[in-house]
Parts: sequence; structure tokens; C-alpha cells
Amino acid sequence: MAKSSKRSVGTSTTDKKKKKSKKFGPEGVAMKVKANNNATASNPFESIWSRRKFEVLGQKRKGEARRMGLARSLAIQKRNNTLLKEYHQSAKSSLFVDKRIGEKDEALDEFGKAILRSQRERQLNMKLSKKSKYHLSDGEENDFEGIDSLGRDDFEDEMLPDDIDAETDEKLDLVQWSMQIPGETSADDGEENRHKSKKEVMEEIISKSKFYKAQKAKDKEENENLVEELDKDFTSLIHSEALLSLTEPNKMNALKALVNKSISNDQSNKDHMSATRTMDNSVQEKPDDYDKLVKQMGLEMRARPSDRTKTPEEIAQEEKERLEQLEEERQKRMVAAEDSSDEDNEDSEKPSEQKPRSISGDDLGDSFSVNEQIMTKKGWVDEILERRDEEDSSSEDDDGEDPDNLGSSEDADEGSNEDLDEHKKDLSLKDWEQSDDDDIGADLEDEDDSDENIETAAEDLDEVKGLDAAVHIRAKRNASVESVKKDKDSSDAKIDVVGKQSKELDIPYIIQAPKTFEELCSLVDKHSNDNVILIINRIRKSNPIPLAAENRKKMQVFYGVLLQYFAVLANKEPLNVELLNMLVKPLIEMSKEIPYFAAICARRRIEATRKQFIESIKQSESSSWPSSKTLCLLRLWSMIFPCSDFRHPVMTPVILLMCEYLMRCPIVSGRDIAIGSFLCSMLLSVFRQSRKFCPEAIIFLRTSLLAATESKHVSDEDSQLYHLMELKALKPLLCIHETVNEISPLNFFKIIDMPEDSSFFTSVSFRASVLVAVFETLQGYINVYEGLSSFPEMFLPIFKLLNEIAEQKNMPNALRDKIKDVAELIKLKVDEHHTLRRPLQMRKQKPVPIKLLNPKFEENYVKGRDYDPDREQAELRKLKKQLKREAKGAARELRKDNYFLLEVKEKERSLQEKDRAEKYGRAKAFLQEQEHAFKSGQLGKGRKRRR
Repeated sequence: MAKSSKRSVGTSTTDKKKKKSKKFGPEGVAMKVKANNNATASNPFESIWSRRKFEVLGQKRKGEARRMGLARSLAIQKRNNTLLKEYHQSAKSSLFVDKRIGEKDEALDEFGKAILRSQRERQLNMKLSKKSKYHLSDGEENDFEGIDSLGRDDFEDEMLPDDIDAETDEKLDLVQWSMQIPGETSADDGEENRHKSKKEVMEEIISKSKFYKAQKAKDKEENENLVEELDKDFTSLIHSEALLSLTEPNKMNALKALVNKSISNDQSNKDHMSATRTMDNSVQEKPDDYDKLVKQMGLEMRARPSDRTKTPEEIAQEEKERLEQLEEERQKRMVAAEDSSDEDNEDSEKPSEQKPRSISGDDLGDSFSVNEQIMTKKGWVDEILERRDEEDSSSEDDDGEDPDNLGSSEDADEGSNEDLDEHKKDLSLKDWEQSDDDDIGADLEDEDDSDENIETAAEDLDEVKGLDAAVHIRAKRNASVESVKKDKDSSDAKIDVVGKQSKELDIPYIIQAPKTFEELCSLVDKHSNDNVILIINRIRKSNPIPLAAENRKKMQVFYGVLLQYFAVLANKEPLNVELLNMLVKPLIEMSKEIPYFAAICARRRIEATRKQFIESIKQSESSSWPSSKTLCLLRLWSMIFPCSDFRHPVMTPVILLMCEYLMRCPIVSGRDIAIGSFLCSMLLSVFRQSRKFCPEAIIFLRTSLLAATESKHVSDEDSQLYHLMELKALKPLLCIHETVNEISPLNFFKIIDMPEDSSFFTSVSFRASVLVAVFETLQGYINVYEGLSSFPEMFLPIFKLLNEIAEQKNMPNALRDKIKDVAELIKLKVDEHHTLRRPLQMRKQKPVPIKLLNPKFEENYVKGRDYDPDREQAELRKLKKQLKREAKGAARELRKDNYFLLEVKEKERSLQEKDRAEKYGRAKAFLQEQEHAFKSGQLGKGRKRRR
């Protein structure tokens, strides 16, 4: 231990010597000088500060330095006065806020404050419950007892007379006037701050009340004088002849009674009643429009809440249940008819005349027999129909209409029903060339209504269980028409025909979807067109897709079979156009239900048709133009799928196929031109929505016009057309050499059924009809492509051909007018485009020289100064710089505030730690002392234990 201590002492002495040697070296002297210089420079007491008399912002004097210590101390003092106080008060909630009335208004004296407080107290008392109204005071007198009694403190809900109300209002006004704040009284008094005594206040109230009473009496006297003057003027006016000429004679007594007051009141009342009666009679004779409207509104049905809108699944379920119920009833009737057949035979051997029995409401019509006579007694159905007819006739009589109009309308309906078949058979080319601009939904709704009417009519005949009731219903419906036009024998014959048709009509309500083409043919064969559509609709309703997942597969198979049936039907001769039109609606609806499968079926058929076309075009003997089946399918797909899409999986191949037909098929006969014009019209309906350009259709129409000319020379403009139409042999197939008496519309489906070598295609009427179709299609393309910038280049050659065709000798006048209209339309559109066009010009605008910039050089340049010539931009830049500087200063001040608060919190925490340590030390010392006393035997400190 001694050695180690000596070593440590030795080492410490050597270290001290080394430090002293370092300090007294040359480097030590230099460091000492630097330290002295730094000490003198940073000594704030050796710097001289001169206090400025005036503080000027932004002014700096030479040699003046910032007083960092003073600025820091001032900032700390400011934070102690503001931020530190807010910090100390942030955790306190016992702050006093003086909210007494009038304390913040220095203009009020103590008396004015007391008046305001008393008014506030009275307002609060008025809002108390009804019990407070009858609460008696404890005998304390108020300074304003008399004034308080004048207010409406009690019985506010009672109705008082007008005079009392006026008096109370006057008293309240007086009270308010007398209780004005002394500082707000008029300047004429001169005693603003003087407190008035109770006597003075009451004197003022009495004087004011006397003034109001005198004013009221004066107004009343003036009103009485005015009434007397009016009475005198009225009496003089009554005796004048001008008023007597204008008044009615039955009212003269009333006027005299008002003037003389001698006629008794009874007489005047009688005259008044008689006058009112005459007026009522005149009004009743001519009812007003308002009275008519009121009567009509009283007879109208009031609106009642309806059921909620049903979902498609619920509608399909209800329809299926209805058909199932009808099918079950039909099966029961069939079984009952078979069971009763033997009994009918036995009864027929013993003929006996039976009296006609009445038809009850529960009669199902099962007891019908052939030999039974038609009952003349009316049943429950006839009574209902008669009731409806009576209501209709009564409503017509009320409206003032002629009841004969009903019969005429029914005649018109009957005539329209009889002419329906003839109208449907006479379909022309326009029925299939309709544009897609027309609302297909509206057409579908019309067809839907017709189908529903057909179906409901057939179902109504089946629902009435028995042909006897059906015969009575049909006879009742046609009763008014037969009474006007036909006799009794003809009506009986018509009833027999209807009975036979309803007997032959035996279509089940629930039909399973056919899986093959043969099954569908077995269902629809030997049925009319309406029944075929009825069968298809019942198949769809029997297998609704929303109700079961397996129904989707069934309907997909049925869709393919139905599309095949449509194609086969379109290929038959003669063509059943009516049934084809009726099949379009269910195909469109099913395509919406299964769109993906419908698109697949369409693409497969398009691919097969394209392959057949390629094979047929290689054979020069046969015609490669599309058949009626292909044309009907193309038209069907253009109605099912959207035509305005830029690229569509079905319509794009369809358009390309139709354009290929127009370009590659050779024109041999007039039949080919008719088919090509039909394809052009279909393309027009497709492109009318998308506005796409179709050069194939324009070229074909131009070729058709060339076929109508007699010129055989080839111009330079047409040579390019011949190059594009290399497969088409241009012949004057549409040239008219003879006069045409009448131009009939082109019946396209009639042309399709004709053979190619028919003489009809060389007739003049056919050529005129085709030219009319070509001109109408051309006019449609002109309207579609009028917005294209290349319109003149497309249609100017056609314009020249139209002028050449119009100059032919044998051209009909109607056709010549049509040609001139189309030519004028082309000329008008071409002129519009030419006026909008402007020729190209070289260097119309002067060349803009290169912008020259002066060098950025300043003679007396000052660093930091803005030399921008745009002063607004310079000011904006200056403001942005100042804003940035202020933002930095604000952030700096916030940081200093945070540092200040952190120091304050740290001081508080250190004081708390120090206090806690002192308490801990005192407690520990106390415990140690207790432990020491316990161990020492209660002897205390410094004492030795006795033995």
C-alpha cells in the first residue's frame, strides 16, 4: 500500500511539471494572447452604447452592433408577462368573469344599473309557471308598486274589452316612458342624471293618461262626423236618376229601406229572398264551367295506394302459376268430357225437348250438347256486360255526346280487324328497309300489346268452362254492330264459326321447351301465325330463366332451335313475311336474356355463310348474291345487336360480309341490282347511328346509276370506278326506253321468290321501281355524310350522272322530279363545303423575327437590388420574399416559445424532484432514528448502555 501511494504521488508531480512547461512555451504565450483578445472582444461592459432619441425602423448606423443580451432579456421578460401567465392559468377553472348587468357600460350610474337589473328580474318572473302568478310577497314594499300593478302580470289569457286593452296599452307606454334610463332621456329636461321622486313619476303618468284620453275623444268625434257626411252623400246619390237607371227593379225597395228606414225589415227580407231566388234560377239555367268541373271531380275515383313494383322474378313466377292453374283446369275439363261421352250417346237415343234453363253464377258450362238450342235467357256474364254498356251510355249522355258514335266506332274496329290480314300480306320493301332511328322499343310494345290481346282472348275462351258461355260473350260483344248492319241469321252463322274455331283451339298452357327442330315443328305445324306466337310465348313463360338455373340451358337450346326455324321459314317459297315479322320480337327478347349465347349463334352462322359465299363465287354459273334466308338473318342481327359500337363481335363481321357482297358479286340481271339496293339500305340503317363511311355502298349506287344511262364511252373519272368494280359487267339494265304510266313501290319479297330469268326484271315498271329505291337510299347517304370534309369529291360524280339521267326522253315526270330533288340536295351541300374551304396560302403571315435581348449589365450595380423592368413582378417577388421571411421569423418565435415553456416545465420538475428528495430524506432519517432507538434499547444517542 505504501509503495503504490508513493508511485501515485510521483506520477501526479510529473504531470504538473509537464503542464507548466507547456504553458510557458512559445505556443502557450500565443494562446494566452488570443484568449485575452477574445475576452476583450466579447466583454459587453467594455462596449459603449449610445441611446438614440428617436427609434427609426430599418435605419442602421455605422459601427452599431446588435445588443444580443438586451434583446434576449426583453424577450424573456415579455414571455414572462404573457406566455408564462397563460401557462399558469391554463390548468385553472376558478376564474372570475363579471357578467353583472351594466357593469361594462361606463356611462351608467348605479341607479341606471339598478333599473336594468329590476327590469331583467321582472322579465324572469313573467316566465315563471302559473303558480308564481298567485304567489303573495312577504310584505316587502317595492319602489315601483304602483307601476308594477299597471302591467299585465295577471290574467293574460282572459279576453278584455277593447277600451280596457287600449287603456292598459297606454299605461304600459307610460310606465316604459317613466322608467327610461336616466342617461337616455331627452335633452330638453336638462336633468339627465337626477333621480326623480315617486311623486314626480306619478304626475307624469297622470298627465300622459289625460293627454291620451283627450286624443281618443277627438278621434271618435271626427269619425262620427265623417259617417254623417257619408250618409248624407249616399241619400243624395240614391235620389239621382243615374243610380236608379243602373239598379235592378227588385232591389229598389232595399235601397229605399236604407234611406227612409220606414219599410219594415220583413218586407226587405222578402224582397231579398225573392231576388236571391231569381238569381239562383238564372244560375241554374246556365251552369258555369266551374260547376261542371266540380261535378266531374266528385264522380272521379280517388287515388288509392297501390302495391309495390314487382321484380321480374315475381312476375315470372305469377305468370307460371297462372298458366299451371289454367292447364290443370283444361285437363279436368278434358277428363270430364270423356267420362260423359257415353251418357250423351244414351240421351241422344231418346230425344226430348227440354226447356231452356237459366245460367247460374256457378255454372261451368259442362252440360253443353250439340243439339241443344241456344238459350235466350241471360246469364251472369251477359248481365255484367249489360251493366258496363249502360254505364258507358250514361257517361256519354252526361257529356252531351251522340250515342250513335259508339256504333260507328265499333263498326270501324270491326272493319279494321277484317282488313288486318290483307294489310299484313301486302308488305313492301319499306317494311324491312326501315332505319334504326325509329324507336324499336315502341314497335316491340305495339307487337307485345297485340300478342297479349291474342293470348288473353284465347285464354278467356278457355277460362269460361264451356262453349255455351263463350258463345254468349261473343254474341254480347257484337250485339250493337249486328243490330245496325246484320240481321239475326247472319249473327247466328258467325256465332257458329266462332264456336268451331274455339273448339279446334286446344293449346296447352304449360309447354316444355323443345330440344330439337323436329319437336318445335310438331308443336307449331297446322297452326295459324297467331297460335305459333302464342305457343312460343307460353314456352318462354313456362321456363322462365330467373326462377331456375336449369331453365337457362333449356332456353339456350330453344333459342338455337327457334333461330333455325326462322332461317328455314325465310328460305321457303312462298315467303311467310307475316310470321317472320312476328318472330322478330321473341328473338330480340330472348337475345337480351342470353346475350352471350345469342352472339355465339350469330357468329357461327356468319362464318358458315362466309364459307358458302367463297365457294359460290368460284363458280361462274350460279349467282353468288345472298339468298332470302341470309338477308333476313342479316336484318335480324342488325335489329338485335348495337350498330353504333366501334368494334362489335357480331355487327363488325355482318357489316364486312355485306360490303363484300356489294364489291365481289357480279351484276348480271336486274334481280342482282334489287338485292344490292336492299343491302345498301340495310347498311344505311346500320351506319346512320355510327356515322361510319361505307365506300362499297356509294360505289354500288354509282354503278346502278351508270346502268341507267345510255352512254357507252368511258370518261377519265369513271375509269377509276371500273377498276374498283372489275367483277361487274356494266350494262344498261335500268335504262328506260318506254313511257311508264305508274310507278309502284318495289315489293322485295315478291322479287326474291321469282326466278332469275323472269321477264319481270326486264320490264319498264321494275326498272322505275328500282330507280326510286336507289334514289331514296342515295338521299339517305347524302344526309348521313353531309358533315364529311370530302363530301364534294364523293358526290359530285353522282351529281353529273343524275343530271344525265334526268335529261332522258322517256323518263317519267315523278321520277324526274325525284332526281332533281336529289341533285339539288347534292348541289346545296357541295356549295356549303366549298364556301367553308379556304385555299392554301404561302407565307400569308409575316415572318416573326427572332427576339433580341439586351445584355444584363448595369453600370452602378448594387447587390441585392431588383432591376426587373416589370415593377409589378418585382413588387410581387418582394412581397413573396417578405412573406417567406416573416414565416421564418414566426417559426423561430414559436421555437423560442417552446424552449421557454420547456425550461419552465424543467424548473418545475426539478423543484418537484428536489422537494420529493427532501421529503424522502427526512422520512428515511426518521426511520433510521427509530431503528437506532429500537436497537439501542431506548437509550438515545451518545449514551452508553448500563451494565
